[in-house]
Amino acid sequence: MKTEAVPFEKQIFVCTNDMKGEKVCCGDQNGPAIFRALRNIAKQRGLHPRIRVAQATCLGYCGQGCNVMVYPDNVWHTQVTEEDVEFLAKTYLSID
Repeated sequence: MKTEAVPFEKQIFVCTNDMKGEKVCCGDQNGPAIFRALRNIAKQRGLHPRIRVAQATCLGYCGQGCNVMVYPDNVWHTQVTEEDVEFLAKTYLSID
């Protein structure tokens, strides 16, 4: 095993879990579309991979989905909708 410092300034995890209709999940709450939108913005702004937007297959709170978790900010967003993408991008994907 090799241990290194985290290679990203920030990591944004968007839950895209798909429970195939077995129970409520972030995939049913537009998680995949929110992930794609945030990742595209990060790439367009030249922030990816310095700021990494990644899919999470389960963050454990799908009943509150779509969930977005941000590190190292230690922020958790629930009930995220596509309308929230602009706020998230402005908050976490701004160019310094």
